[in-house]
Amino acid sequence: MDDLDIVTHISVEKAQADGFKYLHESSIAWHNGRLYAVWANHRDREVNISDELIRGKTSDDGGFTWSDAFTIAAPPMEGSASYNHPVIASVDGTLWGFFTRWDHEKPSTEIFTMDNATGAWTTTGTIIPTLVPFSSPMKMANGNWIVSGESFWYEPAVAISKGDDFSQWDLVVIPRPNDVEILFAETTLLQRGTQLVAICRPKNDPAAPVAVSDDFGRTWSPLEPSNFPIDTAQPFCHKLSNGQQVLVTNSLEERRHLISIAVTRPNGGKFERIWKLRHQQFPRVRYFGGWGEGSRAGCTTEWSYPSMIEHDDKLYVVYTQGKEDCCVSIIPMRVLEVNA
Repeated sequence: MDDLDIVTHISVEKAQADGFKYLHESSIAWHNGRLYAVWANHRDREVNISDELIRGKTSDDGGFTWSDAFTIAAPPMEGSASYNHPVIASVDGTLWGFFTRWDHEKPSTEIFTMDNATGAWTTTGTIIPTLVPFSSPMKMANGNWIVSGESFWYEPAVAISKGDDFSQWDLVVIPRPNDVEILFAETTLLQRGTQLVAICRPKNDPAAPVAVSDDFGRTWSPLEPSNFPIDTAQPFCHKLSNGQQVLVTNSLEERRHLISIAVTRPNGGKFERIWKLRHQQFPRVRYFGGWGEGSRAGCTTEWSYPSMIEHDDKLYVVYTQGKEDCCVSIIPMRVLEVNA
């Protein structure tokens, strides 16, 4: 697997001994000429169901330097126990936030908007029960928007809007046969004409489970194994303005030590080239407290949970380093072209 010919890696946020030691689940968006990055934080470790919050930064020079971090959503606001797994998107002059909210150890998506004048985030009051979002809202040819993710931790799912009304969403769970095991059913979407392909994080299979919809996400074929090998980590797919599909995943063999980027031809449905995005085990984790008891400090690092946005002929990919830092990689679009 080759390295990209041109790529710039930038650190957005780093864990601090006297600050937040856990950082994960980053998302990125361009809005009104400014680049926004958001993520989930906790003071010590990965908890999910309690005491996590969403923070972010902005960049006015295309991602090379970043503001101080600020808090976007934190418990116990609106009576919540935790906020994490954020997804942000700029749509028709509004910056939207699809944030996972936890109540009594159960998730839902709570939709927020940002005030363009003050930068403050407020809830719209719209809740999508059980949904944990993993992709930015994507407009379909029938006028509805679709967000992919998981229903709780176990089932792949999508939410579909009523046209441009982001206050009304229908949850659709993708059918899963009993022999397809899923835990953390993190799902992204590939567009193949008007057809949608859901690509999920596997559990025991060596390749990504997939399902297909030909009616704009209302019904789906049962989930089945694909021929695209990935690790047990979140995939993220994005369609570029030139028609190329981009899929960022973790390597089956190298796991979260290697995060890669695959592309199709313009308007193609098959991934034909793949490159390394980051391939390192070091530097070691400094502060992250891990999951449950013990600590990850001193362990080799990882690169995972990507999100991306295209702007000004560049692709911006944001992701986690070691579950304690946030990084962004900037790739010129021409580097991703597939030659005959």
